Amino acid sequence: MQQELTRSNQELEQFAYAVSHDLRQPLRMVNSYLQLLTRELGNDLSDDAQEMIHFARDGAERMDNMILGTLDYSRVGRKTSPMEWVDSRAVLDDVMGFLKPMLTESGGHVHIEGDWPKVYASRDELTRLLQNLLDNALKYVEKGTTPDVTITGHQQTSEWQVDVKDNGIGIAPEQHDRLFGVFTRLQPRSRFEGTGIGLAICKRIVEHHDGAISVSSTGEGDGSCFTFTLPLTQA
Repeated sequence: MQQELTRSNQELEQFAYAVSHDLRQPLRMVNSYLQLLTRELGNDLSDDAQEMIHFARDGAERMDNMILGTLDYSRVGRKTSPMEWVDSRAVLDDVMGFLKPMLTESGGHVHIEGDWPKVYASRDELTRLLQNLLDNALKYVEKGTTPDVTITGHQQTSEWQVDVKDNGIGIAPEQHDRLFGVFTRLQPRSRFEGTGIGLAICKRIVEHHDGAISVSSTGEGDGSCFTFTLPLTQA
């Protein structure tokens, strides 16, 4: 039964990858023709027509981002670096480098505390996990609020726990169970951009490493704390 389940999961992952990859080609064609139409008609386009083309291109771009998110989701455990012992602090330092432009723009702060041991993980996936969680913590804040995030590692006997605590918009308790679903959005796009797949990828990465992920928040406006655990032993 375990072998059959593994085979079925592999087939589903390959199917998701193939479908997502093939969907991008006609979508790129739609976007290209919209650009050509704008260039061809130029000033002859009415304001309403320009607005409609803008909405169409925006929709095509958002769909492309969702397809890319699906590709990323299907690649977890397949198209990433192999499992090995990696320096978690070195991975975090790389992530902080990636986030530097975002920190500069927002004026935000990330405080690093606690234990950062070597863990048995895919370096690519651990990087993506930390980057997604920190990116969200810096992004989902009220307008006019300076992001302030603390990421803390806790080394225990058999597992490593990481807490990412922010001063963001918070999450209503009744929404916690929905948060890690694919394409689940709790905020309108007019308020925050995104595809709604980032946390689903985080959950998939953690589960691929035989760990667990959760969130705690007392409600909207009170900030959030995302917690994940990874085993400190080789599977």
